[in-house]
Amino acid sequence: MYINSINYFRGIAIILIVFGHSLGIANFSYSSIIGNTIFNLTLGGTSLFVFISGFLFHHIFYENFEFKRFIIKKNKNVLFPYLILSTIPILYLLLKVSINGLLSLNASFPFYEKLSSFAILRHYLTGVPGFVGYWYIPFIMIVFAISPIFIMFIKLNMKTKTLIVFFMLICSVFMHRGTDENIFSVFQNVIYFTPVYLLGMILSEKKDIVYSKFIGKDYYLLIFGFSLALLQVFIGKIGNYHKDPFFFNGFDLMIIQKIILCLFFMIFLHRFENSKNKLLDIIAANSFGIFFLHGIFIRIIFEIKEMLDFSFLSNSFAIYLLIALLVFSLSLITTVFIKRIFPNYSRYLVGS
Repeated sequence: MYINSINYFRGIAIILIVFGHSLGIANFSYSSIIGNTIFNLTLGGTSLFVFISGFLFHHIFYENFEFKRFIIKKNKNVLFPYLILSTIPILYLLLKVSINGLLSLNASFPFYEKLSSFAILRHYLTGVPGFVGYWYIPFIMIVFAISPIFIMFIKLNMKTKTLIVFFMLICSVFMHRGTDENIFSVFQNVIYFTPVYLLGMILSEKKDIVYSKFIGKDYYLLIFGFSLALLQVFIGKIGNYHKDPFFFNGFDLMIIQKIILCLFFMIFLHRFENSKNKLLDIIAANSFGIFFLHGIFIRIIFEIKEMLDFSFLSNSFAIYLLIALLVFSLSLITTVFIKRIFPNYSRYLVGS
């Protein structure tokens, strides 16, 4: 059964992800308590994607799960476009070396240095360094690869499932997300986000009970999520928590906050189950394409700024909003364009 509210949830999640990733390129950072609270609410949108993936794994794939068919589909729709698009930074450096080498050896040297120090294997295995957000693909492919474990999880009784999620959530709160510098961070992120994925599956299984229990109480969840984001600001925690796994650096409140927001969106959007919003439908249908392309457009804007030695006016919300909308619009339009030009191959190219 198609769930319209989860489709809308996917559209909202990709909007939050793109707007969160556009802050740096727009030279924008919040400087007030409310501003930093909003920053904490908008950043970390990956958890929303992970929750939706877990929800849909149970809702779509569980009943007739066949691992071979499942993983082939994920390779086609997720891994293939990742490998193709992740090659662009390498090709860009090769092109720069070639063009500048024809003009002057001195001009090509900085790009040759970058190319020679570019850890290609690490780049493909971790998504770092690469386009913003690409770390997500190696992480989620590992999650897909161990999906038979999640099938076994679904078959457990609810008490056991609840205990597993609670235990793993405690691990996540202490462990935090991995750092870009650590090549093993992809495995740390798998452990960190697993309770969110599992919770998505549980709430899919028990969605009717959840909808009935929380009807009319969704705004309490929003207030709770906002309060956690505010608490993060007061204790000096702005943005996502990153560290190596085995030393203590406080409690990660971001994952708790995002779980609360996932529950809020699930309940809140359920009231629109029989409504139609054409724009959200289009965004949701192209969400993976937007995800894959928004990092490329952010990099293009960054390269233009570097080339022109230009910087936007710092902390201008109007400029930030314009840049975020520009990145989002270009990503959406390009995805739709590629789907029109290559209807049979667009999933291999941009995942949509």
